Amino acid sequence: MRQRTTHFARGVRLVLVIIGGAWPAAAWGQNIKDPVAIQLKGQGDRGIESGDYAEALRAYSKALSIEPSPVLHYNRGRALQGLGRNAEALEEFEKFQRTASAKLAEAVPELNEMMDTVRHQVAEVTVKCEVPGATLHVLHDALPLPLRRSLRLDPSSLDLAVTAPGYESWRTRVTLEGGETRVLEPQLRRKDVRGTIVITSPVAGARADVDGKTVGTVPVELNVSPGEHAIRVRHDDYETASSSVVVRTGERRSFSVSLQREPRFYERWWFWTGVGTLVTTGVVVGIAVSTQKSPATGDIPPGQITAPLMSRF
Repeated sequence: MRQRTTHFARGVRLVLVIIGGAWPAAAWGQNIKDPVAIQLKGQGDRGIESGDYAEALRAYSKALSIEPSPVLHYNRGRALQGLGRNAEALEEFEKFQRTASAKLAEAVPELNEMMDTVRHQVAEVTVKCEVPGATLHVLHDALPLPLRRSLRLDPSSLDLAVTAPGYESWRTRVTLEGGETRVLEPQLRRKDVRGTIVITSPVAGARADVDGKTVGTVPVELNVSPGEHAIRVRHDDYETASSSVVVRTGERRSFSVSLQREPRFYERWWFWTGVGTLVTTGVVVGIAVSTQKSPATGDIPPGQITAPLMSRF
């Protein structure tokens, strides 16, 4: 790390001499009052001078956690720049620019030029997504959408993801270059929360109804909302079968419905009841017709019956 930024290290040392060395200590010291923070700043300055940017960043960050200071933001940005983390460095320089007094800002006369150089080494990504509750996942961060401003990222290839309750995740991989501006517009699709009903039957041509609506001839597959559903399978030559089923989100349920053949008209109970009545009546009539009356007695003399006689059985 020390070997790859020799030219950069010379520039950093020059600026630090202006802010932290040749510039009157009383002037920059007014921005840091805590003695521990002052000590940590000194450690960070020595880390910059020796090219140990990781140690410098650690010391400046700890000092900032004790006492915020524009000087510490600037020097922390220089340590981040030395580590190649230009996106974060730019953030620190902007904080310095916003919080430094006019006199302190004079200690870095080429600040704007330096910040422009850093910007050309940073990619900006805008993510447009209006889905309620959407979250952007990038690196190790989870950022609520819509973003208040574009993302600043160092040039690299990285994975991005957008998630939202009730929607399928959107994912992409991007390769970013320094100075690039990228606009992403994720299109999230709603998750299919429905379940599936599959209805089959060994009876060819049977028709299936779900919730009172005909859905087709078996076999039939239908996506339904979670909950209870009424199923009916029917055929002109068979008795209709009805049932109900509860389907959960994402569940797939299959039903094979066997139908019983409808009895022929002469197989029905009411037909045989009617026929039985008819047969009984016929027997009575037959009996009545085929039964010979006893010879008349009284005033009617024998031999006056004109009806033909039936032979006996």
